[in-house]
Amino acid sequence: MAGLSGGMETTERPFDFGPLRSRLSSPTLLTTDLSGLDAYFHDATEFSGQPLAILFAESTQDVIEAMKFCHERRIPVVPRGAGTGLSGGCVPSSNALVLSTERIKQLIINERERTAICGPGLITKELQDAVAKFGLAYPPDPASYAESTMGGNVAENAGGLRCKRFGVTKDYVIGLEAVTMDGRLLKTGVLANGRGFGIGDLLLGSEGTLAVMTQIAVRLVASTPRGTTILASFDDAAAAGRSVAEITSSGLIPTVLEFLDGDAVACSNEYEKTEGLEQVAALLLMETTGEAREAQTEIITRICERNACSGLKLEPDAEAAETLWKVRRNLSKAIRSSAKAYVSEDVAVPNSRFAEMVAFVGEMRQQSHIRVNSFGHAGDGNLHVYFVSTTGSDEDRAEMAARVGQLMVRTLELGGTLTGEHGIGLAKRAYLALEFDRPTLRLMQDIRVLFDPRGLLNPEKIFAEDKK
Repeated sequence: MAGLSGGMETTERPFDFGPLRSRLSSPTLLTTDLSGLDAYFHDATEFSGQPLAILFAESTQDVIEAMKFCHERRIPVVPRGAGTGLSGGCVPSSNALVLSTERIKQLIINERERTAICGPGLITKELQDAVAKFGLAYPPDPASYAESTMGGNVAENAGGLRCKRFGVTKDYVIGLEAVTMDGRLLKTGVLANGRGFGIGDLLLGSEGTLAVMTQIAVRLVASTPRGTTILASFDDAAAAGRSVAEITSSGLIPTVLEFLDGDAVACSNEYEKTEGLEQVAALLLMETTGEAREAQTEIITRICERNACSGLKLEPDAEAAETLWKVRRNLSKAIRSSAKAYVSEDVAVPNSRFAEMVAFVGEMRQQSHIRVNSFGHAGDGNLHVYFVSTTGSDEDRAEMAARVGQLMVRTLELGGTLTGEHGIGLAKRAYLALEFDRPTLRLMQDIRVLFDPRGLLNPEKIFAEDKK
């Protein structure tokens, strides 16, 4: 991993964290003995770096004390949740403190107001399961919902399988508590009684570069019945892409509309076999709304048949449908288990151009020595593209880098954006100038400097160069 940007003032190894330990709720929360803690050197990418120390904060006050201490001594701080990110967003710099919020997991549910206040370390599924007991739901549903934390979801503005119908993380956050690099406590939205500027909108999706989340307030909705799961297979990936465009242009908004190309299906099948999916060019996995399942099922079936789908499976029972959904839920694990090296990207294009993007990925796969596959949240045009090497050779890595660049250029040509939900982090910062002009980038950096003039919080992320 590259070193810290040249303009930032930082400390050098080794460093005495003893004074910080005395300020924490327990001195054992901070460790400089990193043996056995390699998992904290990276996220779900190949980027890695060894920090000075790791702090397992257990309260807002722990975070405040750590931020003040590091600000005074010019020590970079890298916030971390579950480490499931796919952009290198929580990868530490070599002279940084990793500040883990995974232990800040409090949860308060207000059934009457349909709200919840949770810690950043709460796992997304833990929140969903807890509110379900009150007949309520927290709809954002990232594929990593059983592992990812709420703090990470806010930092990246995570989407998920149900985002087309229900929206993404920012659509449910109604208040934030966060700590700035110099130890100031910010409160926004309902946590500030609705007063002041909408600073929370800046913090959402800021990838841990503006402040460290310590409390998150979200709105909840009434739980809705599950609909019918529809699995449509195709012998032509472009036909699946056209089906996506026609479903969305019809005005229909399924609860879930997921796309998998043939290689993604094959990869998932190698990990855990699903009968009947051995030879397909693409799959659509959909779930209708529970309230209008029959009408939606009829429309979706008609569209898929018009686009020459090769097979249709309908499952109205939600529990039985999980057998169909495993081909999608297993996919990231399947790819990781088969790869010596891989790069994951998550571009997004308008629905009307989705078929063109799918076709472009298919062309890259035919031209490549590496494995290239795609899948994702077709309902909002968010396509995850994986470049996979089974050898890890330098030749394969060079091709992966070249193909990523081609993908980014084509995405922007189709009127899309470089990231749908994974963030920029380390992985895409070199491409940011392709999407945004210089004045826009400068304004983004101005905002970052306003929050963190010394450039200590999650350095090197998002921007290829720090503002001088």
